[in-house]
Amino acid sequence: MNTRRYFLVIATLFAVLVIAPLRTGDLTGYDDAQYAHIAKDILRTGDWLVLYSNGEPALENPPLLEWMEASLFAAFGFSDTLARLPAALCGLGTVLLVYWLACRLTGDRELALLALFVMATTLYFLKYCDRGMTDVPFTFFVLCAVCAWSLTDDDPRWYLAAGASVALAQLTRSIMGIAVPAVFALDLLVRRRRPPFRYAVPAVMVAYLPLAAWYAWLLHLFGAWFIHVHSIWLRNEAYGSLSPAWRRYTGAFEYAGMLAKSYWPWLPAMIAGLAVVIRRRDRRLWLLVFWVAVIFALCAVARSRVLRYMLPAYPAFSILAAIGLREFVPQRFLRGGMRIATPVLALLVMVLAAFPRTHFEAAEIRPIAKAATAATQPGERVAFYDGGEPRFDEDNQLQWYGDRYLIRLFSRSQLANALAAHRARVFIIDQKSYRAYVLPYLRNQVLAESGHLICFRLCP
Repeated sequence: MNTRRYFLVIATLFAVLVIAPLRTGDLTGYDDAQYAHIAKDILRTGDWLVLYSNGEPALENPPLLEWMEASLFAAFGFSDTLARLPAALCGLGTVLLVYWLACRLTGDRELALLALFVMATTLYFLKYCDRGMTDVPFTFFVLCAVCAWSLTDDDPRWYLAAGASVALAQLTRSIMGIAVPAVFALDLLVRRRRPPFRYAVPAVMVAYLPLAAWYAWLLHLFGAWFIHVHSIWLRNEAYGSLSPAWRRYTGAFEYAGMLAKSYWPWLPAMIAGLAVVIRRRDRRLWLLVFWVAVIFALCAVARSRVLRYMLPAYPAFSILAAIGLREFVPQRFLRGGMRIATPVLALLVMVLAAFPRTHFEAAEIRPIAKAATAATQPGERVAFYDGGEPRFDEDNQLQWYGDRYLIRLFSRSQLANALAAHRARVFIIDQKSYRAYVLPYLRNQVLAESGHLICFRLCP
């Protein structure tokens, strides 16, 4: 099999598959529009260290994704395509590095090609390559760290590259960033390696100082308030209570169930590959086992349980699946399958690229946001109320597709007070509330109606 040719074909097809659809569709409210409007505010405020949402400091998440998006916005302007481009490029980088790491760990180019094919055709991974979220960039930086770590046997200077990749992972998603050092610690322990002191210490400093410096700056600026806000966020995401209480102990079963439903057709091959690696006791390949085990354990003990949090383990899944296929499927069947699957994949990619499935997640919000921005002055806030529900998805989209901050109203009394006191000239509310509390009592001019929302201006 000409592995070089197949590599070029599959890598090119994957690049087309993830980049071509970026020209269509828009951003969901969770979490694409949130990161995008925060990145937009970086350019609005000129502050690259303190992130802002709705004019207030956003102290929950590290800033690397917003920095990447803001850099693209500064160079090319604001667009949905650029907001999703970092994830797509990191997805492409992930697929390419899976091939490299499989070659590095096994020395088998055909097995590496299988790993590349598995990663490139994992639908759940493909889904998030099209989303302007932290999941795929974080997966890419974790993989970069593991690749650098695999080279430290040959040259200890790669410890510094591994540390730098860990730093990027932590600046993308702070909590899960501890997974990579845990994987490395297990690898050192099992393989009885002692990293050279003169490289290990600088590598640790490179890994932790950027995030520590960013936290220290926020602590200097905001003090106890930063600790309060961040602790609430950590409690909600990581260690807060669950209802019912016994769910605290079911995380492993929930993630196993989610994988059993979604990781097809590669799940049996991945499990087989995991068994092969454990049985052979090849200490180089145990790195894959530690990688999967640490990510799985951290996800299982956390409060938030969403399958996309497992994405950083998917590169290891792909290599393990390739090992399983290589072990239990005759080579002639694998080669024949690749000869058939590759042109089928090429045809499918060309069709999807020419006729992408268009997602209009903000079709209702965009005309409302445009009308509210046109009817107000820069710096003027718009009042927003949607049946008393905390609709932060619509909130994020209004800030991304519009150019005004919001006065958030979460109860009928807050809406009544804001209307009576004329806290804003322009309001965005749901049509049911408009008919009940505005239309019969207050003079107003309707600026736009879209879906269940209406934008109006109060008249003197």
